[in-house]
Amino acid sequence: MSIGHFLAKKLQAEGCQLAAWTFKKIAYEFITKQQEVKYDLIINNDEIMGKPKEYLGDNVFSFAEICADLGIHSLWPIIATSRNHVKSYREKYYYSFHQNVPDEEIVAYVQAVYKGIKKVFEEFRPEVIITPNIIAVPHIMLNLYAQRKGVEMIYLTDSKVSGYYIFSYGYLDDRGPFYDRIDDLNQRKAETANRARAKIYIQEFRKKFKRQENTVLLEKEREQQKSLVKIIRHELSPYRQILYWYWHRPKNPFPNFGPHLDWRPPHIILRDHYSYKRYKKFMEHFLYYPLEKVNKFVYFPLQFQPEAPIDVMAPFFSNQIETARQIAMSLPDDYTLVVKEHPDMVGYRTPSYIEKINRTPNVKLIDYRIPSEEVLRRTDMVISPNSTTMVEAAFYYKPVIQLGNLGTTLKLPNVFKHTNLSTLSVKIKELLALDLKNDEYERRLENFVVAVYDVGHRFNYWGVWERGEKGDMDFFWQIWKNEIKNNIKY
Repeated sequence: MSIGHFLAKKLQAEGCQLAAWTFKKIAYEFITKQQEVKYDLIINNDEIMGKPKEYLGDNVFSFAEICADLGIHSLWPIIATSRNHVKSYREKYYYSFHQNVPDEEIVAYVQAVYKGIKKVFEEFRPEVIITPNIIAVPHIMLNLYAQRKGVEMIYLTDSKVSGYYIFSYGYLDDRGPFYDRIDDLNQRKAETANRARAKIYIQEFRKKFKRQENTVLLEKEREQQKSLVKIIRHELSPYRQILYWYWHRPKNPFPNFGPHLDWRPPHIILRDHYSYKRYKKFMEHFLYYPLEKVNKFVYFPLQFQPEAPIDVMAPFFSNQIETARQIAMSLPDDYTLVVKEHPDMVGYRTPSYIEKINRTPNVKLIDYRIPSEEVLRRTDMVISPNSTTMVEAAFYYKPVIQLGNLGTTLKLPNVFKHTNLSTLSVKIKELLALDLKNDEYERRLENFVVAVYDVGHRFNYWGVWERGEKGDMDFFWQIWKNEIKNNIKY
């Protein structure tokens, strides 16, 4: 509604024809009521998700037909990303891992999304698709379908170099200008004027740990919330929300789901508020294992969940408790597995979840407040589905085993993909024996940073989109305009 509408006005001024696929009722109402942009076609995802069988009508699509059109073997890893279908918000804060709706409704929803995608291509025939992210079933299916039709779906994603974003064309962040550029650099098909600048970035990182700008902003926000006024507002917030509920009774667009993040009746509002307080207090006073007592260890950072990096990029490793147990069993010699909670997840994860990890053999749960830099300097290896920690580990010559499919991190010289847990112990020993401190490693690490500088863009995208902050929107339009023109030409 902010960035999308801004781009739509700019594109229309260039003579483009537009169609929209809206998520959430507020976005659909905004798109249909505004008068500045004319849309030739509007697909309402709430209509599809809320009443998939009605949207389907007499249409019947088998999963075999859909898989063939998308070029995949199974739809169920994609379905696993739909938190309101495969997880239950009504049963537990912050989501229960119990399935929320029957398989029959899930199947109908996927079929209805497929119908909507075919409608877009048959009635509108897009030349390019732009999106803020690719995190849900319609995003992923549309991305795969469009690729098969020779149409790119473009979005900005985090480059892992602090402050920079890159354009990506695939939902696994594995296609686009950055990926082509780093391949050319690694194969010595290209050189760059940014190499000296990349060297400085790497040297500065090793001298003083560089945290991602989003992380710094969130920490500042948490510090501001500690003021007395903010604390009082926070404590009164659920009661204000309950009053608003009774005065402006919201319409539930998804009666099939029950309570969910965008539709919380009073008892769920109170449950969430006090569950968060209880979970957070539990984490703050938990008896963690002292890091200084751990000798040789492999590091497994927990991921925020549900969220795209694990549910979209690594659906086969989304059970983090089981993944940690399997890794701990695979560690060779005298190694133990050190696990640390994601700082942004504190207050969302249940005490029972934490206790299960803590009481897993050969696992040591350390305090989430210990800086990542301290853990990374001491560990011999990182194993993770997908994580920014992999990038941070690269600057300290730490080998990483990536279990998931995130394409950006797979371009790092310290990252090795391995998905077979039955042979994990062999891979761990193989990588522990590697000496990464060599000229080729350094050149490839430089290439990663160089490629970001060459084709990436420094823009406060997360702040503008998520937080409504100000940014240089003229610059933002120019990078989008250039990318769309280059993509269509390509």
